[in-house]
Amino acid sequence: MNEEQLRIFLDVVELGSFQKVAERNYVSQRAVSRQIQRLEEHLGTQLFNRGKNKITLTHAGRFFEKRCRALLSMLNNTQHELHRFSYRGETKLSIGYFSPFDAVLVHELLNFLPHGVNTFVSVEGIEHLVSDVLMGSLDCAVILDNYGFNYDYAKMGLCAVPICQDEMNIGVSERLVENKKSPLNLRLFRDLPVAYYSNEDSTYLKQAFISSLENIIQPLEVLRVAPFEQLQMLVGTGQALSFYPERLGRILQKPTDHICYLSLDKGINQSCEFKLLYKKENKSPTLKQAIHYFKQEFDIEQLF
Repeated sequence: MNEEQLRIFLDVVELGSFQKVAERNYVSQRAVSRQIQRLEEHLGTQLFNRGKNKITLTHAGRFFEKRCRALLSMLNNTQHELHRFSYRGETKLSIGYFSPFDAVLVHELLNFLPHGVNTFVSVEGIEHLVSDVLMGSLDCAVILDNYGFNYDYAKMGLCAVPICQDEMNIGVSERLVENKKSPLNLRLFRDLPVAYYSNEDSTYLKQAFISSLENIIQPLEVLRVAPFEQLQMLVGTGQALSFYPERLGRILQKPTDHICYLSLDKGINQSCEFKLLYKKENKSPTLKQAIHYFKQEFDIEQLF
């Protein structure tokens, strides 16, 4: 199994045709078929159902698709980090984040660290961030917690420093609301799905959103969207609703999004919290600086 086979596999998933994949990669259809056959032989399972006019994933193929994307992402990140050694030396802090909102907090931290500190930044799903911190692949990660449900990170051997308290607002297209200041009654928009941003197929966030909404409205379709620009497009054009942390969301708001950010009816708790996650036994001096920054010096109000 090699990188070329993985990329050919994902091309077939996307295009649904060996011939179209061959045209995209400037090779013969037979070459594409041979690569997929070798991959299936290596894995010991069939990845595609081959019909006359259509190629579809088997159950094993759907499982492997997720792993394949994760493998290629890890490979790209590893190549990037190794390249950094050639011109910047050893990484002093490796940190991960998930969403554009987390990125605001990470950006502030990196600006605080002394000039010349070599950092590696990774963008992953929340499950991967937690796993990478546990395995030591990352020194720390910024995650959304205490929304819908929360994990007991102490039992995992992890520390979690609260960084930012916030409140979730609902984003809705300007064309769908008359009063842009009154709290939103979500039941009036029950026909629209609630979309959430995730660059990976994150069950953590999907469960969090469903859990946070269960006392508000049922049933409700929850839809994962990536990239973030597509989420803003769906919400701004009235095709979906979405939740946004009120203060961090304000930093990323654009007039061209055509989105109103409103609170929900009173009595509905939509509080959330962002945390810095790390292993207690990690003795990195730069990590200690990051922890000190968020504990003693970080103030979200300075961003406004």
